[in-house]
Amino acid sequence: MNWLTKAFEWLETRLDKGGWVRRTYLVVATILTWKVVIWSMAFVETSKLAGSDLAMIIGAVGVPIAAVQKFAFDAYLESRKE
Repeated sequence: MNWLTKAFEWLETRLDKGGWVRRTYLVVATILTWKVVIWSMAFVETSKLAGSDLAMIIGAVGVPIAAVQKFAFDAYLESRKE
């Protein structure tokens, strides 16, 4: 186990008693998603590419962000059950 993993485990056991790490991750994931949406709209408005090319680019950027957001919300909801 490297020092970074140990540091995060130490931090999580100290701060996450009140759920701060989970809440922070949820807020960061939501802000990241919002920034991707804003970027996507600006990119589509200014691009000279065809519609299908734009859709593929937006999908390539949006799908990983959606996965991160799903993980953040699922982890937050799961933590609320504890």
